Amino acid sequence: MARPARGRGGCGRTGRHVGEGLMAAAKVVMADVFGKYYEALDGQVQAQVLQFIMKMQRDPDANGLNLKPPKGARDKRVRTARVTDNYRAVLMHYADRIYYLVAVLPHDDAYGLAEGILFDINKVTGGIELINLGSLYGTLSGRSAEDKAADQAAPALFQGVSDTDFERLGVHGSIVPALREIRSDEAVLGIVETLPKLARDVILCLADGMTVEDVWEQVSSAAATEDEVDTEDYEAAIERPATKEAFTVTGDVAAFGRILSEPLSAWRIFLHPAQRALAERATPYRGPARVTGGPGTGKTVVALHRVKALAERLPPGQAILLTTFTTNLANQLRSLLEDLGGPSLLAKVDVRNIDKVAFGIVRDSFGANSPTPLLDNEIQRRWKELAQEQEPQRWDGRFLDAEWKQVVLAQDVRSRDEYFAASRAGRGRRLNRPERAQVWALVEEFERRLDRDRAAGVIQLAAQAARIASGWSEEEAPYRHVVVDEAQDLHAAHWKLLRALVVEQDDDLFIVGDAHQRIYDNRTSLSAHGINVRGRSKRLTLNYRTTRQILAASLGLLETEEFDDLDGQREELRGYRSVLAGAAPELAGFPTQAAEVAALVERVREWQAEGIEPHETVVVARTHATADAALKALLDSGLAAVKVTGQQTPLPDAGVHVMTMHRIKGLEYRAVAVIGVGEDEVPQAHAVTPPSEDRQQNASDVRRERSLLFVSATRAREQLSITWSGDPSRFLRRHQEG
Repeated sequence: MARPARGRGGCGRTGRHVGEGLMAAAKVVMADVFGKYYEALDGQVQAQVLQFIMKMQRDPDANGLNLKPPKGARDKRVRTARVTDNYRAVLMHYADRIYYLVAVLPHDDAYGLAEGILFDINKVTGGIELINLGSLYGTLSGRSAEDKAADQAAPALFQGVSDTDFERLGVHGSIVPALREIRSDEAVLGIVETLPKLARDVILCLADGMTVEDVWEQVSSAAATEDEVDTEDYEAAIERPATKEAFTVTGDVAAFGRILSEPLSAWRIFLHPAQRALAERATPYRGPARVTGGPGTGKTVVALHRVKALAERLPPGQAILLTTFTTNLANQLRSLLEDLGGPSLLAKVDVRNIDKVAFGIVRDSFGANSPTPLLDNEIQRRWKELAQEQEPQRWDGRFLDAEWKQVVLAQDVRSRDEYFAASRAGRGRRLNRPERAQVWALVEEFERRLDRDRAAGVIQLAAQAARIASGWSEEEAPYRHVVVDEAQDLHAAHWKLLRALVVEQDDDLFIVGDAHQRIYDNRTSLSAHGINVRGRSKRLTLNYRTTRQILAASLGLLETEEFDDLDGQREELRGYRSVLAGAAPELAGFPTQAAEVAALVERVREWQAEGIEPHETVVVARTHATADAALKALLDSGLAAVKVTGQQTPLPDAGVHVMTMHRIKGLEYRAVAVIGVGEDEVPQAHAVTPPSEDRQQNASDVRRERSLLFVSATRAREQLSITWSGDPSRFLRRHQEG
């Protein structure tokens, strides 16, 4: 996918008044698609490109640049210029020495691109658009004979949309004849990558069956400029938000270099017009609001921009909480928020993972007597130890741990009588009154031992913090707004706490998440905690990160599994699609792990030969042991690689990243190799409750393991490989049958 513009404010130094009698410097504006072309160049040519930009800014008429209009170009303002003997730049020239840089390509390819592009000012957004008609019509004509034949029997997909409708929605007239040829969803997905951003969103929504009025309301009007649009005034157009979303406007060559060399995470703050209405809504949400959507649909981007929009109108002395489940994700959110708004924005926002929020409240309340937080693996170890002390052993440690978290802590049960009356909905094993008495006695002993050691589980601390915060007055509530990312992973105690941290009012809670990515065993209903999102819930369906081929393979991993939406309804991925096309994912089995990791080494070498940098590649495994085996194989073969654990952030030159499935949450890479997806490893036996012990818990555990694999696969942007040794995982059954 083309690298989105960062939307940096201002236009930089134009040099228009550098002194009497001096030639004005040129301004070079970089189109968002330029990043795609730039990444395909080797390092030596990339260096020459930056030198070329510098020369263009100094004097575009200088000898050696050979700046000229190509023959046969549709747009008479298009130019090509010499970068090296074999490479030329494609630009659009606007009066007053402004140049829009589109691509640097080999000589003949550059002329081919130049002949088929147009520039215009969109009548709706007022922003400058690049329209690649050559690519659009080339994609349509390049479809297979079978696909074309299959389409002939179908009616035109947009036959109910008039030319006037397209114009009103912001679709350039030069595109419409191509749209009249479209007869299938597959053809739509094939061409949208060639369209300007507003046209792409409009076409996808129309193809989904939305009416013209709905598309205007939800997409076009949200992207529309408020001032009158003069389609000849490029100086006004260059200042509008729509232009800055499609072009990087700067006069500083060093800024170009930084933008083009930044890692993937640094430009994930781009906001597409279809998401803007959610994030930058001027009228308040009349209570909590929620945004859902599959991986890569921009939920986190919407959350970040929502924080920025709320911060811009935040009353003095008030603060915003931006929170998520893990420390790694919280650190990433803080970095992205700083990219978006700098230190002034961060000064208004408390960015912390939810367990740190909880512990901070408990620590402030108890001071030196505060308990030491214990992570889940230590809590599980202690439950197993207590269970084994029973004579005879009636209750398994895994069952007791789940009962404590999902019933006792979730409902803040604090006495034997309360436990007898507590709902156990979602728990598969029924308990009669004597059995509840036995379990409660073990709960009391477990908590007594924690108190003795001055320790507490992180969820236990969240429940305690919620108890403390619920006693505060409205004046004591520490936040004006709370924004939650990865909402699907939070426990009921976390939601009780969040509800208590902000007064019930307009724009109090803004929640984003995806139930299909729930990789921790936390299930609850928002409405049970006074968080009502009915009527204020929106779903994103367009994937901006993953190719259609990778997306289809990833969705196949979920099979027919059903997921709840945190509010008693089924979470769906209906309409979830990608505008990007790419290589088919690889799924392959091997007789032994040694053969599998040997193939992994060759695959990584192939990716690097194709231009994918080592740090843009990740190897993912369900267990540390399998990840370590992959790491050793890579290092033994002479490839640079590093194991990523905890809160570690490796330097770009550290090599290929190797990590577990839990660690990759929230990250993305150009190439992802998921290894060890065999029946003995995925799902993990120790992570799945036997059905004989608790049928519902077993189903929940299997669903969580399936989500882990789904999350891992959807981290890939361009290349995905899933391999195993021995028998494949049951989660690959659909792929095997296919």
